[in-house]
Parts: sequence; C-alpha cells; structure tokens
Amino acid sequence: MGRHTRADLDARNKRVTLTNHETDAPVLPVNQIEQLHKFRPDLVNWMFDQTQLEAEHRRKEVKRVNTMTFIEHLIGQVFALIIGVAGIGGGVFAAVNGQPWAGGTIATAAITGLAVVFLKGRAAKGHR
Repeated sequence: MGRHTRADLDARNKRVTLTNHETDAPVLPVNQIEQLHKFRPDLVNWMFDQTQLEAEHRRKEVKRVNTMTFIEHLIGQVFALIIGVAGIGGGVFAAVNGQPWAGGTIATAAITGLAVVFLKGRAAKGHR
C-alpha cells in the first residue's frame, strides 16, 4: 500500500494545506521509477514484472473470494429452504395428528424465523 502525504505552508496567509493520498496499487509513482532507473536501471523491468505477477495474483484471489462467497450464500439458501420445509412439514404433521394449534404454531414460527433472518440480512447489506 502506498501512502503519499504532502504539506504546504503559506506563511503570508497563515495557512497550511495538507494532502494525503493512499493507494494499494502495486505500481510505483513515475518519479520513483525515474529515481530507480537512475540508481539501478536493471531493476525497472524487474519491478514491472513483479507488478504484473502481483496483479495476476490479486485477480486470482478476488476470483477465489467471490466464488467462496457465492458458495456460502448458496449453502445458506439451501439450508433456509430445508429449515422452512421441515418447519412447515412438522406443523402439518402435528396438525394432522390432532394438534392443530401446535401445528400452526410450529409452521408459523418456522416461516417467521426465516423471514426475520432474511429481512435482517438484507437490512445489514444495505447499511454497508
């Protein structure tokens, strides 16, 4: 990660200007590349090769993280479906076997619980 900070003092107007720039780009600023070329010209091409390797690594990592996040969300959806079906099935089973109030309560609790989890998850994503 690169961090560039610059401060300018204007004594006449009694003003200080501070600029700060941060980047995680692996490429050096042009003036630093020029200084490296003056010092060790053979390292400039090496630095660009390393920058390319790092960029390729970053792309692979981003793709891997996105794939894992997708799989995690998909598994969550499947388990939510299983919980919902099991809750409704349990409620129907209880209702058919002479406990209609218990069956209704079980089915309602399963559906309500899933709805609350989905709504809270959606609200949390909106606040990021």
